[in-house]
Amino acid sequence: MKPTEYKGIYAGENSFRIDFMFQCVRCRETIRATPNKTRLKEAARKLDQIKYEIDMGTFDYAKHFPTSPRAFKFSTNKAAYITISKAVDDWFRRNSKNWAASTYRGYWSKVKTHILPNFGNLTAFEFKPSLFNDWAARTEVSPKTVNEVRTILSGIFKELVYDEIIDQNPIDKCRPASRRAKEPEPFNGQERSAILAALPDGAARDFYTFAFWTGLRTGEKLGLRWQDVDFEKQRIYIRQTIVNGRTAQPKTLSSVRTHHLHPTALAILQKIQSYHPDLHPDSRVFLDPRTMLPWENDGIPRERFWTFALEQAKVKYRCPYTCRHTYASTMLTAKEDPSWIAKQMGHKDWGMIRRVYARWID
Repeated sequence: MKPTEYKGIYAGENSFRIDFMFQCVRCRETIRATPNKTRLKEAARKLDQIKYEIDMGTFDYAKHFPTSPRAFKFSTNKAAYITISKAVDDWFRRNSKNWAASTYRGYWSKVKTHILPNFGNLTAFEFKPSLFNDWAARTEVSPKTVNEVRTILSGIFKELVYDEIIDQNPIDKCRPASRRAKEPEPFNGQERSAILAALPDGAARDFYTFAFWTGLRTGEKLGLRWQDVDFEKQRIYIRQTIVNGRTAQPKTLSSVRTHHLHPTALAILQKIQSYHPDLHPDSRVFLDPRTMLPWENDGIPRERFWTFALEQAKVKYRCPYTCRHTYASTMLTAKEDPSWIAKQMGHKDWGMIRRVYARWID
């Protein structure tokens, strides 16, 4: 752009620029319009007004140039320029590399389903605790989901506090949803036997027998490799899990553990060893019986075998995770030490055992 007859105003073919100093920073703002004589004269008057306001200490950058990136930089109310949607993007970009795949999927599901549709277009300045409380009061989702959304929003606003964009976290003033923990409903011995009998003999029955007698999470069973099995010491090492077909780290630090095998679980691994086509240490133990390749995800054995077996056995449907509850209740009924059971299942301490399985503790 070339200088015009007005100092601080520069013109090109299809735009012109206003040039001034503010807080020791040279600011250039481009106006996308044909620079005719009238517009250049208006720009000069605007520049005079800007300089006057700067001298008087009343200049508001955003008032003159609301779409400029400098409006955020020089604003005394930066929260008015950051939408919740933008804050979500920044939060994911900064933190997601430290999350397990299952955590990322869970967070993104809540953001896409609840946060963006209800709050995404609001700025951080516009967001008030009452907005969240109103949503929590009218939504039909479970208290657990409400609290998960609250936790995500709290993390997002916490970063805005750290960056000094807002003074305090508005979610701190939002009440957590009260929730009554649903007591697990494990299978009894008769139901367990009926389910296993209804499963086809071979890989499918072995997979769920192992589930009943180890209490492993489904992804942990899918990720088990031969190198993780110690037949001599009768134990396995939980070092990886399978989430959506991908290998990932176990859910928590305490989930990385040594699990001592029940005799039934040990016998299952010995049986699988006798027919498994590939005993290489890196090979996964549990295979899809149709392809004799590792299961791609936990949905396949559930839909192909589990649901049908419960129908055949005439057992009330519960998801495969109930095998984990069944293992815990079985071990407690056998008077095993709750602290030992907690380690077997990958809990940090026996507090979870006490809270969830209290009625099976003698």
